[in-house]
Amino acid sequence: MNWYSDLYLGKSAREKKEKLIQKIESGKTPVNTYLLTLATGAHNQLEIIPAWNLKFEHNRGKLPLIVGIGYGRAEAFELVRRITEEVYRETNRVDLREYFEQRS
Repeated sequence: MNWYSDLYLGKSAREKKEKLIQKIESGKTPVNTYLLTLATGAHNQLEIIPAWNLKFEHNRGKLPLIVGIGYGRAEAFELVRRITEEVYRETNRVDLREYFEQRS
């Protein structure tokens, strides 16, 4: 799996970071956990993927750069907001894909 070096974490996910990453890396699917990844489509920027989706082997190999983990859907959406605001503050643009590709 390809993890962003400065992984964004929601408040609840931060408390469980090591455990969540270990489960995901070992092929287990932590409940109520969502991964923020670069989008696979060229016209989108980020995707929110439920971790349970990784139980299908064909999905594991296709996963793009993981930039964040949210524990629960609300936390995942909050992370998207936080990331977007941070990228805009730093670049005066909201090209999230370019931002992460340059830093990976």
